[in-house]
Order: sequence, then C-alpha cells, then structure tokens
Amino acid sequence: MTYKFLDLPEVPEDLILPVEEVLQLENIFGGETKNYTIHECQDELREYLKELFPEREKFRYQTLVKGVPVHKDRGRTTAINYIIETGGNNVQTIWYEEDYTTPTHNVILPKKKWHELQVDLYHTVANIEERRFAITVC
Repeated sequence: MTYKFLDLPEVPEDLILPVEEVLQLENIFGGETKNYTIHECQDELREYLKELFPEREKFRYQTLVKGVPVHKDRGRTTAINYIIETGGNNVQTIWYEEDYTTPTHNVILPKKKWHELQVDLYHTVANIEERRFAITVC
C-alpha cells in the first residue's frame, strides 16, 4: 500500500485556521528545509480529530511549497492526511525505488478527503504551484 482513501467525514470549515494564521504559529519541523512547515493544531481542532482518531496523539497542520526533496519520513511509517489546499491542479505524490530516481507509484490527492500514505518509502510531492496546506495525524 502506498496510499488509501479513508471513509471519514470532512473537517468542519470553522475548525480550520486560515493558512496565514497557521504560519504565525511555531514551526516545529526539525528538518533542514524551508519548503515544509509543521504546526500544532489548536485545541478545538485537536479535540475533533481525537474523536476521529482515538489511537493517535499528534494532530498538526503542515504546509509545503515547491522543492520538497525526495525523502523518507522520520519516526513514522504511515501518515494520515487531509488536504485543505492542494497547491495546484497537478500536484502529485510520487514514490520511488531505493535509488531516489525511479518512480514506482504516483497519485494526485484531492482536497477535503482523508487518506493514509506510506511514508517510510522514498517519496516527494511534485508540481506544487502555490502553498499546499493540510492536516496530518500521527
């Protein structure tokens, strides 16, 4: 499995902060890129998400801009994501062989649809034209 869609409800719009506000929150991403940020969700959204995912502990916003390198996530094998803004019409999540260059799978993920991604394989998000904005659960 590289990805699968989850049969879960859309997140109520009134629980989602505008991306401009999210970007004012502390960026807790520990990596070395300015192309990816991660921010804790506010209490109201966290409480809503905890009901959907009682076995999960981390509920965060993420933003991505053009230039996300091919990588494997650290500390998790899967990610559950909900895209708020796709970042463009042809933004693809692409998985690769261990050589970082040979694609094995790709998908264009729609907004407002929960999905689970395998992130312990090399992958990237390509063709981003404007900021991609999402919720990620781990």
